[in-house]
Amino acid sequence: MNARWLTTVVAVASGACAAADGGAESPENYFGEFPVVLSASRLLQTSDEAPASVTVIDREMIKASGARELVDLFRLVPGMVVGGYNAHQPTIGYFGFLGPYFQQLQVLVDGVSIYSPIWGGADWNQLSITLEDIERIEVVRGPNASTFGANSFLGVVNIITRDPAVERGTEAFANVGENGIEDASVRHAVNEGDLRYRFTAGHRADRGLNAYPDSLRSNFLNMRGHYRVNGSDELRLQADYLGGTQVNGVYSEPNHTDGPRTAQIDRGSMQLRWTRMAGAEEELWVQLSHSENVHRETVPYILTLPAPFGTWNYPLSYDYDTRRTDLEMQHTTRLTSALRGVWGAQLRDEGARSRTYFATDDWVNSHLSRLFGNLEWRPAADWIVATGAMFEDNSLTGRSVSPSLAVNYRFMPDQTVRLRMANGRRTPTLYEDRFDWRYELPPAVKDALTAMGSPLATLPLVQSALAQGDLDDEKIRSRELSYMALFPDQHFNFELGFFEHKLNGLIHNFRFAYPSVEGTLDPSHYALVWGYANRDSACIKGQAVQARWQPRPGSLLYLSGSRGTIKAEGPDAPSLEESAPLHTASLLVSQDLPGAWVASLGYYWVGPVRPNSSGDALPATERVNLRLGKRFSLWGARAEAAVVMQQATGDVPVFKLKTIDHRTTWLNMRIEY
Repeated sequence: MNARWLTTVVAVASGACAAADGGAESPENYFGEFPVVLSASRLLQTSDEAPASVTVIDREMIKASGARELVDLFRLVPGMVVGGYNAHQPTIGYFGFLGPYFQQLQVLVDGVSIYSPIWGGADWNQLSITLEDIERIEVVRGPNASTFGANSFLGVVNIITRDPAVERGTEAFANVGENGIEDASVRHAVNEGDLRYRFTAGHRADRGLNAYPDSLRSNFLNMRGHYRVNGSDELRLQADYLGGTQVNGVYSEPNHTDGPRTAQIDRGSMQLRWTRMAGAEEELWVQLSHSENVHRETVPYILTLPAPFGTWNYPLSYDYDTRRTDLEMQHTTRLTSALRGVWGAQLRDEGARSRTYFATDDWVNSHLSRLFGNLEWRPAADWIVATGAMFEDNSLTGRSVSPSLAVNYRFMPDQTVRLRMANGRRTPTLYEDRFDWRYELPPAVKDALTAMGSPLATLPLVQSALAQGDLDDEKIRSRELSYMALFPDQHFNFELGFFEHKLNGLIHNFRFAYPSVEGTLDPSHYALVWGYANRDSACIKGQAVQARWQPRPGSLLYLSGSRGTIKAEGPDAPSLEESAPLHTASLLVSQDLPGAWVASLGYYWVGPVRPNSSGDALPATERVNLRLGKRFSLWGARAEAAVVMQQATGDVPVFKLKTIDHRTTWLNMRIEY
């Protein structure tokens, strides 16, 4: 066992890793060895000993990428595709399923889910953290429901923020450049005795892409604080808030139902955790977290009805609220010299509220309870057997069990093969299972129709979508074979994986007839509404490779690539099969230069793909990002200025052919006091 592990204070949900000396969070520890990961099993382990394939994007890679938005970092993950639905709304896919909300991916910040109760997936525009707040991102490639439950379907993203123990003083950051880019943030960290904390406050703004009205402006604040109560107990408090405006819609004729409008967003969360460390590998924690999201959005609209009802001012509301409360506990322990494990339980209550989407002013809620456990057994020096299971009971689809089993064999020094089998589920979102998206008649019109005895008085004006009920979980059965190799003298590590995911009961939308006033007046346009059902099955097969080489300090070369195909059955088989590019590739190179200069290049290639939900058939695209920085001293403080050029090779379509991502350049500044 690596002695460095024993000095690490683990606070896992899977979440933050805090070391007394900062070792486990420092990129230098990845130099010439496999990275330490937490998200594969909730146990601290190197990636070659983990029971699942994990891509680690650390601080060095984040900086070298020149990324301004967090979602751009996922281009480094083999098989992952980044797009832009209606331009401003980032969306990702993993070996398919590229669409407005990637619902088959669980997203965590320090182990706490930010998966949307109403839509599923994550809204990447509403994260109140900066890239500088992030220590590393761990992406579990493949189902991990045995560790993080339903919705950890095709993968898990765990964003791990920096512990204040490894930070000092004040840092200021700014981006200013083309397309209205105006970002600024300030971070301050203190580590004094038993108390350590960090505050970050900032502002982000840009004008989006030219094809859509999609400018974005937001202000955010986050904090993370730790208080050591005694030698074994610690309290941790994290809180964040984001508020701002986001322009939505499409440029169109006046009085369009999807016309330009401004949405007001307010989102906040709080997390409180008590941790007791009884030893290097004995830990118990209990955590309470709560989050709320308020979205206000109205489209001005003039409703014209046949005579004698006339014209009405009829604003269309896209308002909604969401909330989630979690209570979770976890116990990590070593049972014998060859056996260690982690187990825990979780209670969750979440809900959404929207008159438009659910035809009620009341909260629409769901509840779940979970019991999970993972064991790691080392029957011999070169063998690891890892097994886990998650039992869940939720109010939407009932009870389920998601097991996993992995066997790792080190057949040569620093060379390992892993065989993994895992089952998982995705629970329907509240929108898929409960939605009733309708617009009612103006009260005066309804009263007039009632007085006339017209049957239209009992119908909604427009019925856009209506849940059918009785949805079941989507199900996945996965098989993976991986080979991992480390060449420490060359500071090079490598992973090659082969996988097969069999998916059943995939939820997809369909159209059916439903009566409404507009459907009666204009059957060709309004007679059909949207519903959801478990309609399809699919088999995803492919290969993924990633390699990292650091020949010397200040040098980095990272390469990843994938090949994947989808074979589907069901009414939506063509769209599912086209949602996955056959190949993806990414390359990230960074090099320190004489005179305190540093240069980096990112290259990303994605094969032809057609996103789901009305996306166009996109040709193969390539993206080149460049960064050139200079480190210097400013008034006694450490500073760096960098020029970043994104999409240096020119225009690239995203999601739709007319939605173009243009070349954009900005200046990045950092000052550390």
